[in-house]
Amino acid sequence: MIAYEKESGKEYGCCNFFVRDPFFTIGTSIIEGSLRFFHRRNEILPIRDILVKEAYDSDAFYVSVPRPDISEGLEDEKGPFLEGGDILVLGKTVFVGNSGLASNHNGYLWLKSYLSHWNYEVVEVPLKKDVLHLDCALSLVKDGLMIVCEEALLNGIPESLKNWDRISVPYQDIAYLAVNGLPVNESVYILDPQFEYIAEQLRARGITVEYVDFKISRSLGGSFRCSTQPLVRI
Repeated sequence: MIAYEKESGKEYGCCNFFVRDPFFTIGTSIIEGSLRFFHRRNEILPIRDILVKEAYDSDAFYVSVPRPDISEGLEDEKGPFLEGGDILVLGKTVFVGNSGLASNHNGYLWLKSYLSHWNYEVVEVPLKKDVLHLDCALSLVKDGLMIVCEEALLNGIPESLKNWDRISVPYQDIAYLAVNGLPVNESVYILDPQFEYIAEQLRARGITVEYVDFKISRSLGGSFRCSTQPLVRI
């Protein structure tokens, strides 16, 4: 599969760094995303066998975002584009990031329409144009606690999160993926040791911090959340 992808990609190339973006799960739905960059649009293929088995062995809905419209060329902005790094699920509320680098408004509209059948609230979160995904700017550690770079959110913190306790991260640390840690459960959070200042604030709030040196992965543009993907939420 990888060899064929490389051959078929030719001048555009291919990529399969991080599992977070090509699909995501919400409730009983497994949703294949629609990636903006042409060289990433086959990233779902090495994962699909796992997803298909998960769907066939359960009562999951398996759907896909429509293929991007390229009638005006490969860089056509219509999309729809929808990437897993822009999706944050909080119960029956789903936040969708939109910076213009990954997911776009048409992707948000598609997801809002699809999830309306299960009474989800889908909230679009505009981001500064150099922030790749929402999970680079916002991490929901547990109910009532978040890690956030408010400067990256064009409209500020979403209304439903405004009363949450927050650990603030400076804008320059977005580039190092400081916000892209991984909440394992409500009491354990995985973090790169470079961000000790975040760890100190987490521990002060009763969270156990587990360190993993992820600087090599971060140098490729992704950290803990980018490298993981939940299939089932409890």
